[in-house]
Amino acid sequence: MSGRWRALGVVLSTGLAGLTLPSARAAPAVSAEMTRCAAIAAPEERLTCYDALVCAGIVAAEERLACYDALAKPKPPDAQTSPGDAVRPTSSATDTQSFGLSPRQLPATPEGPKLIKALVTRVTVDRAGNVLMSLDNGQSWTFNDQDALVRPGDSVTIRRAALGSFLLTAGRRSYRARRVQ
Repeated sequence: MSGRWRALGVVLSTGLAGLTLPSARAAPAVSAEMTRCAAIAAPEERLTCYDALVCAGIVAAEERLACYDALAKPKPPDAQTSPGDAVRPTSSATDTQSFGLSPRQLPATPEGPKLIKALVTRVTVDRAGNVLMSLDNGQSWTFNDQDALVRPGDSVTIRRAALGSFLLTAGRRSYRARRVQ
């Protein structure tokens, strides 16, 4: 029995070596072509080069020709413009009014101002220590701090912070704030 298994092992290993050796010989040619494509700086031209490599690997002549024909088709005019070519609107009064609202409360628009400055018109504190503050621009913000030093008439700055949060700065103190209205 051990002779049979040994013979089967020799046949399998020879067959596997035969399968891997031809592809090992073809790898340097493909690698050189891949390197040539990778050196192309323009994204569209680089993609076309890679697509041509795929077409070159097709053995059947008709299929290879169809592949090259598909690459040669002109692209629609809309696809030729890059997303960076679009004109971006500047900040407006509506951007300031929507500053701090959660994304689900906003329509999809480009990012607005990085910070706003306003005067505090009203401050209330509930039993849990949450401070609700109304600003002169009509916005309402809340933050949790037992020792809040914010009074009506104070000037505050609210700026964007990490992960969609906001920092409210009043005097020398900063609070992590959330817009309510």
